[in-house]
Amino acid sequence: MILNCKNCNNIITLDKKEINLEGQLISCENCKEEWIFQSRTVSLEDKLFELDKDLNQKELIINEQNDKHGEKIELLEKSLLIKKKELEKQILLEEKISAFEKRITDTEKLNSHQADLESQIAKIEKELQKTSESILNKNESIEKKTNYLEMKINPYKQDNKSKVQKAVNDNENGVVNFSSYEQEEKKVKKQTKGGFFWSKTSDK
Repeated sequence: MILNCKNCNNIITLDKKEINLEGQLISCENCKEEWIFQSRTVSLEDKLFELDKDLNQKELIINEQNDKHGEKIELLEKSLLIKKKELEKQILLEEKISAFEKRITDTEKLNSHQADLESQIAKIEKELQKTSESILNKNESIEKKTNYLEMKINPYKQDNKSKVQKAVNDNENGVVNFSSYEQEEKKVKKQTKGGFFWSKTSDK
């Protein structure tokens, strides 16, 4: 029978059959390695046993890894669920932000409209003040002319009349001088106790 050394792979030639070598010590003349001979059947059984053992170990490792993967998947799913809820909240926040942006835009429009109204108010107030001043000035002018006409129409003493005529007529063309008139008017009113011309009876 021909064998190969398990250590140096040297060829060993034996004169016994395989069945007669079962359990016997084999020695390599080349490297001096020794081992117990096993028949191919026993060797295959041992090999299958080792394979079964290795496979069991591998299955055990795979199962452990699968368990770890399962736990990791469970944790990841929980984390994913939390993130999805957080994302839903973010969507709500974005909607609120959009609503606030719209409100801010509307507020800016209101503020701009308010500024326009304030500008319009200021313009009207300025125009009102200008108109009031114009009315006041015209009233003063009308009052002066009315008092002048009153004094022209009301009866009073001849000497007072001549003074008034002199005061209100500064030149030959008859232009009224209200500045001189105002001074004489005060003097005349004290003397005449006059009222408006339409409230008195004219002298004939």
